[in-house]
Formats: sequence, C-alpha cells, structure tokens
Amino acid sequence: MKRSLLAIVLFLLLVMPVESIAQPAEDFDRPPTKGQMKRARERIETLRMWKLTKALDLDEKTSAELFPILNRYDRQRREIENALWSGMKDLKGSLGESHTERLKDIINRLEHNHMALQRVNDEERAELKRILTVEQQAKFILFQHEFNKEIRRIIAEAREKRLERHDRGKP
Repeated sequence: MKRSLLAIVLFLLLVMPVESIAQPAEDFDRPPTKGQMKRARERIETLRMWKLTKALDLDEKTSAELFPILNRYDRQRREIENALWSGMKDLKGSLGESHTERLKDIINRLEHNHMALQRVNDEERAELKRILTVEQQAKFILFQHEFNKEIRRIIAEAREKRLERHDRGKP
C-alpha cells in the first residue's frame, strides 16, 4: 500500500513536463516556473482532499463545507509565506549594508507576517471546530502532520533523483 501511495504521489508531484527534462545543464539550477509550481500545488491539493476525505470518513455535507475553508486558508497562508520569504531575502541582502532603520523595518514586517500567519491558523482551527467532530479534529491534526511530513520527504527524494540524473548526464 505504501509503495503504491508513493508511486501515486511521485507521479502527481512531477512538476516538470517531459520536454523540460531535455533542458541544457545550465538550466538545471533554475527554480521551477510559477506554472510548474501551480500544477504541483494543485496535484498535492487534490491528493490531500482525497486522502483527507478517507482519513476523516467525511460525508458529502461536511466535505462541501470543509474543502472551501481549507482552500481559502491555504491561499492566505501561501500569500503570507511568500511575504515571509521575500522579507527573509530582504533581510539577508540588507544585513551587510549597516542600515539600522532598514533592518528594523524588515524585522517589523517579518514579525507582522508571523503574527498574521498565526492569526490565519487560529481562524482556520476555529472554523474547523465548528464543522468537525472532536474525533475528526484529532484525526485532522494527525493527518496534517503526517501528510506534510510525507510530502516533504517525497519532494526531497525527487530532488535527489533529479540531482542524480543531472550528475549522470555530465560528461
């Protein structure tokens, strides 16, 4: 079962279309395009919905309420996380410039984004409590932890395999 699940997830996570495998070696280090990231995210979200429905034994009514909530908060989290990544890049770039005020502004922005992320998580939990039973809430927490851990592991393995393919292709 785990091997078939792994195969399905690996298949779903293939973010590079076949033609991109033939890219020159210098293109290897480029990050995935926005389109590739969007397709991968959609595949992961579809897999999560399918597995979550099964793990929580959701009926149609609860599913119809749950998934729009999760999608809305996932979108909000993504926006905040993008702002955090941007802030971290700004912080790293500004650190050597000795501009104390600029550093303070960036740190304040990062703190604001961390608080916003916490607020989004708190609001999501409150809404989930409204529609899920206590048992489903517990299963949801465990599911999220395990699913995220598994996705991170699969992505790391896919990166390793991509590196191995790239290294074998070197003259």
